[in-house]
Amino acid sequence: MFSMLIAAAILGIMLFVSLVVLPVAFGKLPKDQAGVFVRKLFPIYHGVLFLASQITGFLAITPHLRPVAFIAGFIFALHFVFLTPAVNRASDMGETARFKKLHTLSVIVNLVVMGLFAFALCVDACYF
Repeated sequence: MFSMLIAAAILGIMLFVSLVVLPVAFGKLPKDQAGVFVRKLFPIYHGVLFLASQITGFLAITPHLRPVAFIAGFIFALHFVFLTPAVNRASDMGETARFKKLHTLSVIVNLVVMGLFAFALCVDACYF
């Protein structure tokens, strides 16, 4: 049961960052300051969500949440190690087309992870 609460928190964090934090940062801060903020936020974001996903996977007793949590943790780690630095490099080098592609991939990856957690939580909630 505790694993489902952590998974729900992961989903909530992802939604909050996507729907509140980032729009406010880019809507209220100058673009350069928003970029600095996001570059400092995302390593923490991915690290915390990686750890939370792994804890969820180890604690999960329901059939769908365990694999979803481990898969999500793996995705967060890959995002942290490969995708985020690639997005930052493309931005730094002024490669607008590459940045847009990588950013779009990042958004899709986050949506997929959110969908996986939502699916696992909805389906596994039937066990309680």
